Amino acid sequence: MKLTDIYKAKNTQHKSVISLELFPPKTDVGIETIYQTVANLTNKPDFISVTYGAMGCHGRENKTLEIAEKIKKDYDIETMHHLTSINNNPQQITEILAQIKAKNVQNILALRGDVPAGVHQAELPHVYQYAHELIADIQKTGDFDIAAAIYPEGHVDSPLEVENIEHVKRKYDAGANFFISQLFFDNDKFLRLNDYVKNSGIEAPIAAGIMPVLQKSQAERMLFFGASLPTRLIKIINKYKESPEDLQKAGMAYACKQIDDLLARGVDGVHIYTMNKPFIANTMMDRYL
Repeated sequence: MKLTDIYKAKNTQHKSVISLELFPPKTDVGIETIYQTVANLTNKPDFISVTYGAMGCHGRENKTLEIAEKIKKDYDIETMHHLTSINNNPQQITEILAQIKAKNVQNILALRGDVPAGVHQAELPHVYQYAHELIADIQKTGDFDIAAAIYPEGHVDSPLEVENIEHVKRKYDAGANFFISQLFFDNDKFLRLNDYVKNSGIEAPIAAGIMPVLQKSQAERMLFFGASLPTRLIKIINKYKESPEDLQKAGMAYACKQIDDLLARGVDGVHIYTMNKPFIANTMMDRYL
């Protein structure tokens, strides 16, 4: 099923789409844990997205596709395959799209991607400079729903505090059907961008990306993604920094408060970055579905 159909159905019911994100673990044991987590969910998310390896994944090594296919086929949950352009040329993209289509996965999150750690710029294809170029190539196949990223506080490589509407329009005009936001911890930043996009004439659903903060080191890493930490969240982290269990509870409570507020404001969707932690998936699905 195309994810835009899910958004349309939920919109008709005046409900928000609730989705989860997973990443391919490096071990077979980790992958089995993912499947066990999905199998044990009391309530199913509207869809699950699976991230793409930093250096890409081709042919039989495509764990992203392996996981996305199995979740859809065995657990009857629609899936979305992430795909980055920074590490692929057009021929490779065509091959990967054929593989994805053959496995009946119909949804793709198209991203430029970041330069992988330890890789020099000269080693990369340098064919696609922007995500909208990848989106245009995917759109030519006519077989996929295409999601694109949107940045409430601007892309980490951009000097802009908030995403320039022209960046969003390029992705939309190239064929993006809906958008998923980068994580954020201040709802006002997302809602400002959400209103800005809607008022610009772009008729596409926008999902808010939420990640619970469970450790102080995790919060510090979020700065790398360009997400600022509100004072109230910093105070929570400092208060419980010596008590991992309490910080985990407080971080989950903060994320739930964000989601409660977003749902009350009628956002199109909430996309939860689970970090492959079963208790995040279970807690969120029990609360919101």
